[in-house]
Amino acid sequence: MLLHWSTLEPAGPSNLAALRFSSLVRVRSLRIFPKDAVPFAEQPEIVSVTEPEAFVLDIYFNAHPISSDSKQKQKATNALVPTSLAYTGGFAEYPVDMGAEFASRLMIVKGNFTKLSMAIYGDVASELPSAPSSYAPSTLPSLISTPLSPPLDPANSEDPTILTRNLLSLIPDAPPLSLVIRLMFCLKPANDDWDLPEFPYLHPDLDVDPMEFDLDYAYQLTSQPVADDVSLDVLRRFADRVADAIGPKSENQSYLVAGILSRVACQHRELSRLLIDHIDIRAIFDASTMEEDTLVHLLVAAANPDIAKTLTAADLPKELEVLGRSPGLDPYVKRAAQRLIDRLRGWDELLAAIWEPNAPFAPARAVLRDLGGDEPSFGVALHAFVTHPDLVARISEAEELVELRAWVGVACVLAAYAWADSVPNELCRSRAFGVMRVWQGAPHYREVLNYLLLLRQMIFRLECMMDDDTPTRSGIHAEHILYDLTRDPRAFLSPHLIKCLLALQPGFSAINDAECTTLRTLARLVDDGLPAAIKELAHTPARPVSADDLLKLRIATVVLAHELETGDSDEGEWATLNALWAQNTHGLPLHLLAALEILTADAQAHFSLTLPPPLTRTSLADLLAAANELLQVLTHLILTYPLPGRAAHGLINVVADLFASADAADMLTSVDSTRVAQGLRGTCVGIVRALEPELVLRTLLRRGADIAGASAASQDPARRAQHALSLVDLVLPLESDAPGADATRRALPQILPELATFFRVLDVDGRAHLVRRLAELDGGVLGLAEWLVLEELRALGGALRVLAAHDPAHDPSPALCAVKAHQAVSALRLLHDLVRGMAPTAQRLLAFICAEPEPAGLLAAAMNLLLATRAASHEQVELAQALVHTRRYPLLHPASMPLALALTALRQVPIRNIEPDRLSSELGDALLVITSNTSTMKAEAPAVLALLEWLVEQSHAGLPQLAALHGISTDTFAQLCDELASALPGPRRAALEHVRMHLQTAHAEDAVPRPLVELPAPGAPVRLALDALLRPHVQHPQHDPDCQEMAQDPGQRATTPVHARGVLNMVTVSPPTALLRSPAVTGLTRTYTANDFRALRQTPSARQNTSRLPSTHVDEFQSAGIGGIVVAGHDAHANSGHAIQSVWDGAGAAVWVYVAVLE
Repeated sequence: MLLHWSTLEPAGPSNLAALRFSSLVRVRSLRIFPKDAVPFAEQPEIVSVTEPEAFVLDIYFNAHPISSDSKQKQKATNALVPTSLAYTGGFAEYPVDMGAEFASRLMIVKGNFTKLSMAIYGDVASELPSAPSSYAPSTLPSLISTPLSPPLDPANSEDPTILTRNLLSLIPDAPPLSLVIRLMFCLKPANDDWDLPEFPYLHPDLDVDPMEFDLDYAYQLTSQPVADDVSLDVLRRFADRVADAIGPKSENQSYLVAGILSRVACQHRELSRLLIDHIDIRAIFDASTMEEDTLVHLLVAAANPDIAKTLTAADLPKELEVLGRSPGLDPYVKRAAQRLIDRLRGWDELLAAIWEPNAPFAPARAVLRDLGGDEPSFGVALHAFVTHPDLVARISEAEELVELRAWVGVACVLAAYAWADSVPNELCRSRAFGVMRVWQGAPHYREVLNYLLLLRQMIFRLECMMDDDTPTRSGIHAEHILYDLTRDPRAFLSPHLIKCLLALQPGFSAINDAECTTLRTLARLVDDGLPAAIKELAHTPARPVSADDLLKLRIATVVLAHELETGDSDEGEWATLNALWAQNTHGLPLHLLAALEILTADAQAHFSLTLPPPLTRTSLADLLAAANELLQVLTHLILTYPLPGRAAHGLINVVADLFASADAADMLTSVDSTRVAQGLRGTCVGIVRALEPELVLRTLLRRGADIAGASAASQDPARRAQHALSLVDLVLPLESDAPGADATRRALPQILPELATFFRVLDVDGRAHLVRRLAELDGGVLGLAEWLVLEELRALGGALRVLAAHDPAHDPSPALCAVKAHQAVSALRLLHDLVRGMAPTAQRLLAFICAEPEPAGLLAAAMNLLLATRAASHEQVELAQALVHTRRYPLLHPASMPLALALTALRQVPIRNIEPDRLSSELGDALLVITSNTSTMKAEAPAVLALLEWLVEQSHAGLPQLAALHGISTDTFAQLCDELASALPGPRRAALEHVRMHLQTAHAEDAVPRPLVELPAPGAPVRLALDALLRPHVQHPQHDPDCQEMAQDPGQRATTPVHARGVLNMVTVSPPTALLRSPAVTGLTRTYTANDFRALRQTPSARQNTSRLPSTHVDEFQSAGIGGIVVAGHDAHANSGHAIQSVWDGAGAAVWVYVAVLE
């Protein structure tokens, strides 16, 4: 609401004006109106009279505390809260944040103004709503990013220079953009040229033919821009004269020719083409004629793509490499030569990105950054992008060149700003500043603009704009732009920016005194060099890290990283060690790790399961960026200075936390967080690959399996295990013969306990992926994947035994059964995922499960337990289908009905492997269910008849017991036959009568259908069951020895037998072939009955090939009998159609499982 409107006039020698409100108010905003403006449309008689046009105001508010307790009366206070604002003319509104704890009755205004027309908006403190007494949850509004306006978005414009041309149109008689680029960055005019009437159109006369034309004259002649409309003949004659002036090789001639090339690189394109065509590069430049200044000129010339292509074709990079290897060469010359080599090769990558549709743009991004590193090169490259017709057309048309269009658009606006600042023209300059401020708030544009603003000319112009005592709109823009530029720590590597910041003095309009002091402190940190950076890094920041401390830490990290990357080999590390020793400090990596742990903890707090921390000025993107910079320095250091074991363990944990934070930040809507997270993820992967594989894998596996540690750190254990698996997957080589694969294979046998524990906490998909990766890496040599499958089979058997032993009468709690049922279903699903398909890994694991005695026995025992307990799930049916289908019957159609599939498999089972009584009981149950469900009779009738015919055939072939159906009465069987007769076609009814005559049934009543226990889907009731299971008062069943062992000490249960811990422990006493599953090892390639395989293992060769205790064979397991076990489950006697269908599916499933057991 409008609190007050008035025109203030200062009084007294202090130029003070005061306003006293009638009651306490909370000011929200101040609006200042220019002279002759009408503030209120409904009251045209009110006109503002503000004078002068620009001034600075100091405003003081009387701070009166407001108590939330209405009964407590607050005493008046005389404290004044100061603030200041800069008025640059026109309509201006300034927000005021007084907070919720204070109000004001008095406002004092001081400044160099004559009259001030101002409207004050806010609220009356007594009318403010009271604080809510209770919390009412509400939905946070969704954040929708606003795209840039099309005129301000050159990246998505057909012509990225249109914005710049519009800005230049605001300047009277402005030259074309190409000439502006040349004059501002490449061929800077002399001070006297600006006063000439024909400026800026000062062109050299290339057709003048002096008596003594030499290279020095040509060099001076090309110091001015050549007219765009010059004739081709003039350019050709000039190129001919330059070529004729070239003599024998010399350093001076190389310098002059390089200077001419650097000056014509930004001129008319035909001039540069004719010149490089007329001269012989090999006859001018070699390792003996190129000195420092020559290399500088060649570096500028190589910013032109045509000249760069010619220099590369003339084998100049080879001469530069020879120069770089010269003994005693100055380091600066060596770096200049290497930079020229990189630029020549970089043009190949940039042109490939421009002309090849599918070429990556990441290498081209680095080339653009190099081209924008110095003004002459920047101007030459920009001139080529806006004047070469082929490049202009390609940049405008190619959709994939978004980044290049953005670079060209931003660079052209900087050229227009430079010209407007030189003329000067305030309108164009302020508009250009406005565009820059918009881009500094837009992702992608911000990075391009801030980097190009570090050019010496741009920093100088910003500094000059901030030097005016009277506030201007452009000056305030310049302050904002400079301050935002300093938010990037890499900007402090610019010596031009450091010089500007060191010269800052208090008294700016947008940058307050405290911020100005902070900027000078940061600049002094960089100016003091590496010792100051080392001192800052040796100091561990406090939690939570403030924004200023974080920026200081990042700047010190950037300075250190720059020192390590520059100079000759080991020069940066030697300087770092000297700076460290000078401060009586050692262990720089440990100091970096300590700071990294603090940053990681702050970043993790943004994704904690507990309440988030209070809001601070430190953003998540800045935290992740700082962590990424520290990790990159650590990656450089630890290769030469390895960390001790404890520190390396801590580093891996920190990297895992940062990897998880990066993964979570990647899902946020913030573009900055997403971009930083992607870079941090790559750094994390690089550092774990650089460390010792055994240490990395052991730490990651322990971390992923540490559920208690995840809970203590307020992290989701499931997500923590997934991130650990992701890092493990990235550490394992993709190819078995990849570099480092042997080291990883040697490390895996040393971490078997950690691997087994971690394997148990993963979900089904994670386990399957881990087994496949180990199988591909191992290739069957060590059998790690097979070992994990064997452990899974043992876990499956243990879970099923607990389910079988559970007695609901003595233990009504279903918690343990729910957990064990989940484990069983997960194991079945895992086994199915591993053996399905025709991949080599799946076939190898399938052969291991079916051919090796121990896994085959465990699987058969598990299948028998499923049959005995009447447990049913889709996973066991799928596994049975996969085992039978893949092994022997590849032609089975997966969409067939269950009984048809089962019958097809049964036909292939040898008769000696069939237990007639057991099969008859299972089929009797199935027929009983089919009879009660007439809805599917028509579809299943052919399969039922075929099954009955097969029973008759087998009864005549040696199994007469199959002619007697158990569990189904004569009347029910007659009813089944009648329904089959009505559903079958006429020709098949005779076969039905034949079957009816040969099958026998009991005259008693139908047997009570044995109920099916429907195992739950993976993860269905497990969370609730675990919650109930972990309560202290819950008593667990102790029927099974495995269950007793887990109940007594879950953490001490061995994943392998005692004598078998460490698969490679027997290498010292056994030949290497004992570890290989080779046909040369006897006893693993034939079918066994009963205890044949035990007798075989008594031979010396077989005794070397086992590290496991003997297991009970499937034949003995079946003969022992497991009938009569009662398992608690869902009610199988429900009368609904859904329940009947479930029983029907379960009957088919039982037959499938039985067939799998027979196999």
